[in-house]
Amino acid sequence: MKRLTLLAALTAAAPAVQAAPLVDVYFGGYSWNAETSGTIASGSADIDMEDDLGYDDGSQTVLYLGVEHAVPILPNVRLRHMDLSDDGRNTLAAPITFDGQTFAGNVTSDYDMDILDGTFYWTPLDNVVKLDLGVTVRRMDADFTIASPGMRASQSAEETFPMGHLAARANLPLTGVYVGGEINAIEYDGSGMRDYSAYVGWRSDFLLGVEAGYSRLEVELDDVSDLDSDLEIGGPYIAATLSF
Repeated sequence: MKRLTLLAALTAAAPAVQAAPLVDVYFGGYSWNAETSGTIASGSADIDMEDDLGYDDGSQTVLYLGVEHAVPILPNVRLRHMDLSDDGRNTLAAPITFDGQTFAGNVTSDYDMDILDGTFYWTPLDNVVKLDLGVTVRRMDADFTIASPGMRASQSAEETFPMGHLAARANLPLTGVYVGGEINAIEYDGSGMRDYSAYVGWRSDFLLGVEAGYSRLEVELDDVSDLDSDLEIGGPYIAATLSF
């Protein structure tokens, strides 16, 4: 909640920032129709998010705010907040063990991943094709819970990832239409995190725009706070955008 409040405050300040010369501000938000798959573990055996816990599609929320300027030595900056949460319900075909507790029969579960990105990037190419290179610092707070009648087990993981950032966009002249993609990725000590997106968008002459695409997040944790994961969250999205 504090992070959302911070992002809202920065958004409210965007017109004042844009008043500075040679500064562009952009903002966007979307509801992401994402499917959760993969495994989690807090013990020796993996638990399948779909087959064991019954996860399917869920609606996730993403907000971002960026500032670009004309000072070559200083990076452009983007903040992005991803509020990812979902719950599942299933009847187990075989017992599962999580955080030292064994579950059988009917189980419910939920996860909540709060992700805050700070991306610092340079733009060595910016004409018909725009190329961004930089680094994303990502803070992730994740909570996983599994429960059945009379039993409940939870695990949390907190991690900060420095990630490489690459984005490219091609603008179709005189149309306001653009196509592009973005990658953020890091691998280390058996853990890693990657997200990919591909999109097509349109920006009007009145600052407003719309963007549609596909986004995918992969989270691999190797014994981070006694939690292992090999999660994939991906699906289509439609975003509303605003640029100054």
